[in-house]
Amino acid sequence: MRELREAAGVPLSRAATLSGWDKGHLSRVERGHTKPSRELIEWYDGSFGAGQALVNQLMELDAAVRAGRDTSQRDLRRAVVPTSLGGSVPTDHHPEDRAELVGETVPDGTRVSREQSFEKSWEIRNSGERPWRDRWLTRQGAAGTPGWLRSPVRERVPDAEPGDVVTVTMALQAPSQVGASTAYFKITDDAGRLYYPGLESPPVYCTIFTVYEL
Repeated sequence: MRELREAAGVPLSRAATLSGWDKGHLSRVERGHTKPSRELIEWYDGSFGAGQALVNQLMELDAAVRAGRDTSQRDLRRAVVPTSLGGSVPTDHHPEDRAELVGETVPDGTRVSREQSFEKSWEIRNSGERPWRDRWLTRQGAAGTPGWLRSPVRERVPDAEPGDVVTVTMALQAPSQVGASTAYFKITDDAGRLYYPGLESPPVYCTIFTVYEL
């Protein structure tokens, strides 16, 4: 959101005056310390010419959260019995399974041209006590909706022993509309079931800012 405002040449104080929101609140939202309301998202989107990109981004995030929501408590998850294919957790689910993002390419807010193709890589450590086998980095939300950052539905995660760091590279394409766009991914099994269903393991993501030309 900050990149969008700055690209439009609007100071934070001016944005506060125009929007009616407190300057401090806008600052906290832009720094990721406070969750923006849908009304504020829509105001940024419309005021800075994002072409619904921010609203689409919010919809993707909501979809990712819904996909990863687990209403049980952590101690209850320890008692989860793996289910057969089609169940809610992978068959090799284990409470001591962990993943940690340790590096990535294409920093957040990178500017790309409309419909430009590029690649982003994430370095992910197996920080738990279980080996990884046959896992995927799977898109949360829509993968090809017009106006959204395009990506494959999923990409294979290399097998890894505890402590190993693996690299997953995804081919992406910027939308045709200018503005901010984000794609979210989480680790799943082949059937798309989440290994880390709770919000304690947030999705990895790619956020870009599409411009008419570089």
